[in-house]
Amino acid sequence: MNNEDKLAWCAYGEKTEHLFSQQKLFDLGLAGHVNLEKKKNPYTHDLFVQFPVDLKTVTTPLFMAQEMYDLDPQYTVTFNHKDAVRYKSLYPNIIIMFDVSWKELHKEINGNVYTVAPMEVTVAGFVSDISRAVRKCGNKKITYKNRVDDQLGNAKESWVFDIRHLHKISKEKHGD
Repeated sequence: MNNEDKLAWCAYGEKTEHLFSQQKLFDLGLAGHVNLEKKKNPYTHDLFVQFPVDLKTVTTPLFMAQEMYDLDPQYTVTFNHKDAVRYKSLYPNIIIMFDVSWKELHKEINGNVYTVAPMEVTVAGFVSDISRAVRKCGNKKITYKNRVDDQLGNAKESWVFDIRHLHKISKEKHGD
């Protein structure tokens, strides 16, 4: 094909989009389809794809993140190691979404008052994105001392990281 023949390349692209959506997506364990808008606008995005997603709702800040992990408590969350291992083996394409909305803004711990600003934000990433965020934050982990002998299935340790290393899905809201 001539590299300068845009119409031929658009026709080729349309054919490969249909083949990809009908064959390859299934092999990847994903559902999806060609964007119906392509009939009117061949330059719009090509596909809609459904990914498995696990939601982590986070409402309590890790107030002592600065002292314990050298991370800003405003943006610090945890991700269970147990979940990371499980997702990696069972769901290679899963997206983990963290819906962060601080409900508690102040906490007194050992006579010190810790504060975060009001914030709502939703961020997301694949397990590999979370692993990269954990590495950027120094591979820091919480080991839950009250769960050492846990037999109820609770996670015994969690990774600590800054959510700003993931993909922002919503606008960040600060204030009351």
